[in-house]
Amino acid sequence: MKVAICGGGTGGHLHPLLALAEELESRDGLEVTFYLSRKASSTAFAAKDRRIDLEVSGFSRDLNPGNLKAMVQLARAFALCRKDMKIVNPQVAVAFGGYASVPGAAAALSLGVPLILHEQNVVPGMANRLMAPFARKLAVSFPQTLESHERWRSKAVVTGNPLRLPQAAASKEDALEHFGLEKGRKTLAVIGGSQGAASLNRAVLEALPAWRDREDLQVVHSVGRDKYHEFQDQVVKVDTGRLLYRPDEFIERMDLLYELADLVVCRAGATTISELAAMGCAAVLVPYPYATAAHQDANAEVLGGAGAALVISDKDLTGVRLTSEVDNLIEDEQRLKDMQEHSRRAGKPDAAVRLADLVLAQC
Repeated sequence: MKVAICGGGTGGHLHPLLALAEELESRDGLEVTFYLSRKASSTAFAAKDRRIDLEVSGFSRDLNPGNLKAMVQLARAFALCRKDMKIVNPQVAVAFGGYASVPGAAAALSLGVPLILHEQNVVPGMANRLMAPFARKLAVSFPQTLESHERWRSKAVVTGNPLRLPQAAASKEDALEHFGLEKGRKTLAVIGGSQGAASLNRAVLEALPAWRDREDLQVVHSVGRDKYHEFQDQVVKVDTGRLLYRPDEFIERMDLLYELADLVVCRAGATTISELAAMGCAAVLVPYPYATAAHQDANAEVLGGAGAALVISDKDLTGVRLTSEVDNLIEDEQRLKDMQEHSRRAGKPDAAVRLADLVLAQC
């Protein structure tokens, strides 16, 4: 059996596609072909993975000459996908939204291949909204999506967002050794993603002096590759005292950090929200203020409304606010435990299995 997976993006946007592919390929006789934006990171894929790279770009919401180029690219990508699918003959196609998913999804539909759409965010993106009427099934990560999209209910299945976390649980001892931390301290994780988050970095810089006398706290800070060197120039001027502080460009072993963290401060991307819930983490969420259709605000409310997270708007985030909220949560052990339990209840760590089962059921 052959499955077409259509999408694109980088970093966390690729995780659900890869997680689904790994689950499908673990089942005998299944083959996957990826139809992806050329910009999708090649290092994320195994050598055995078959992928068709597409030259595509997004459309501007205003009148822009670049839209004509994007339209031409879209048509060419559609033709390439259709030509390849005629040869591969997939029995089902799965599209994960975003402009890069459109050529593959449209090609599948034109060939009569059943299409499943997966929506990572609470607020569906434009591509999935356009394709939804033609899809056989709609897989959503969060039930809240259906509250604002009633017409989706007849075809929708809440699968969760497929994740690529290790199957074997990491131990806290392994995590402490990996990050060079100490047993007995509360652990705060500040995660800005691969690109980093300027407002989170700024708030941490402002908060560090207030935490300099804390021997009961340690901070692991993912600064971001693009922002790391500039941040290092600033942080070396700060006296962190007895606080144990570990800044890094980017953290590969997120499973170890989630296992160790008593509290996580981060943005509210779909993959991040799903990982926090799957790992049962308490969080302070600071949604990215420029996300399309404010979708990170809606994502954050999934955990905020469940009592698993505190949500702070980006404009309200300061070092003083961060210090106050973190201190209040870290020092209230029962509240932290309650938040972690609420988070765990909201999680769907078996999302890849659920989505794979849905895919196979359409064949």
